[in-house]
Amino acid sequence: MNAGPSDNRTKKHSDSATQTVPAASGRLRIWLLKLLILILSASWVLAIIIRLTVRDAGGLVPRLVFYLSPLILLSLGAASVFILSWYVRWHRISLVWLFLTLLVGSWCWNSQFQRHDTPSNTPEQTPPVIRVLFWNIGDRIWGMERVLDELRAVDADLIGLVEAGADSDKMKLFWKESFPEHPYQFVKEGLVILSRFPISNQNSGALAKMGKYESVDLTISQAPQGIVSVYLVDIRSDILRSRKFALQELANLVSAKSDRPILVLGDFNTPSDSVHFDPVRAQLKNSLESAGNGYMATWPLPLPVLDLDGIWANQLIKVLSAENRWTWVSDHRPVVTLVEFSSLPTD
Repeated sequence: MNAGPSDNRTKKHSDSATQTVPAASGRLRIWLLKLLILILSASWVLAIIIRLTVRDAGGLVPRLVFYLSPLILLSLGAASVFILSWYVRWHRISLVWLFLTLLVGSWCWNSQFQRHDTPSNTPEQTPPVIRVLFWNIGDRIWGMERVLDELRAVDADLIGLVEAGADSDKMKLFWKESFPEHPYQFVKEGLVILSRFPISNQNSGALAKMGKYESVDLTISQAPQGIVSVYLVDIRSDILRSRKFALQELANLVSAKSDRPILVLGDFNTPSDSVHFDPVRAQLKNSLESAGNGYMATWPLPLPVLDLDGIWANQLIKVLSAENRWTWVSDHRPVVTLVEFSSLPTD
């Protein structure tokens, strides 16, 4: 039976309505993507301006933006805007974002991926070298036994740990039994120092109510004067408070002992490109920046984006090599450095 004229008109209207729904949905999707591009672009530009100017020195908002937009995320953000712009057919704008992706990606590659010619990591060099390890083991994903396995695999002469548990008699006995080859040990308020060298002159202190430190002197025959001062530092992760005064106090402590070799091991909860590291940089050098190889970021695993942990040394210590190890035991990567004292840098 043939359909009448009214039936044909009804069918055409139905088909037209069916086609209009996906078309409207597609236009809405494109409109939302364009809005997203504009929001991402504005946020990205703000983050770049802050990074190139005040960094984390300009108050709460710049500090939050600076900490939440490390270079590797800015590189990925620019790449995302490039892809989205190309998708919505903003081709000229997408080419600008392609250029920005390459520019910031190169910046990230040169600053966050260290490449130095270093000797092999063997302790049988002449003159003798000292292997130093620092690690925040607070969030132990796989338990303490895996932490011990990693520490024994590195076999460092000096080990500094933070967020390592209580300083009870039980924990002190635990570390003594676990590392009998490190006879000199210090355990207090979650900070642990394990050393093959004698420890003396232990001191504790706060860093502008933003953190704490323990300092000890190690008796090492290879060092000038036979003494090396070591600071183990743990700064709190309070993103709402500035690290300025804590790092300034640390710089003052180091400056008071500048006539001897100094090592600073710590979780600073502050990216190394923070403006507040400037007083520390006047006294010390970052071991990864001096002689490291690999990606600098240490937190959070499994995809670290911020270099919060580090080992720093003054001019009386020669850094031979440094690396951030990959391990899934904690949410922080351990930092390992080889240093020597008898062959001092001339610069």
